[in-house]
Amino acid sequence: MTAVLIPITRRQRRRRSAGQALVEFALAIPIFVFLLFGLIDLGRLVYINNALAEAAREGARWGSVQGRSGTAAGMTSIASYTAGMLAAVPSPTVTVTCQDRNLNPVATCRTDYFLSVQVSSQVSMFTPVIAGLVGTNTYSATSKVTVNQ
Repeated sequence: MTAVLIPITRRQRRRRSAGQALVEFALAIPIFVFLLFGLIDLGRLVYINNALAEAAREGARWGSVQGRSGTAAGMTSIASYTAGMLAAVPSPTVTVTCQDRNLNPVATCRTDYFLSVQVSSQVSMFTPVIAGLVGTNTYSATSKVTVNQ
C-alpha cells in the first residue's frame, strides 16, 4: 500500500493561515494591553511624583520670599498656595511646619529658622492587575528653606 498525497489548494492554505493569525492575535493582545496600561500607570506616577516635588519646592520658596511664615495664618496661606498647584494630583495633603536652628519644631518662624513644606498623596493604579499587585501607595515630597524675613 502506498500513501496517496493529496495536494492542498491555495484556498485551503489561506483559510488555515487566517485561523492561525486569529489565534496568534488572541494570544498576543492581552500582553500588549497589559504593557500599554502599565506604561500609562508608570507615566502617571512619574507625573504625580514630579508635581509633588515641584509644589513642595514652590510652596517653601513662596512662603520664605513672601515672609508669610511668621504666623499661623501665614502658614495656612502657604498651605493653600501649595495645594492650589496640585489640581491634577488625587487628594493631596499639605503640611507646613517651622523648625529652629536645632531642628526642633516651633509655632512661628523667625529669621534663620527653617520653613518645611511636606506634600503627600495616596495614589492607586488604574490597571486592575497592577492595582492588585501594588495596591495603594503614598507618595510625598518635602522641601525645607531658610526663612529670610
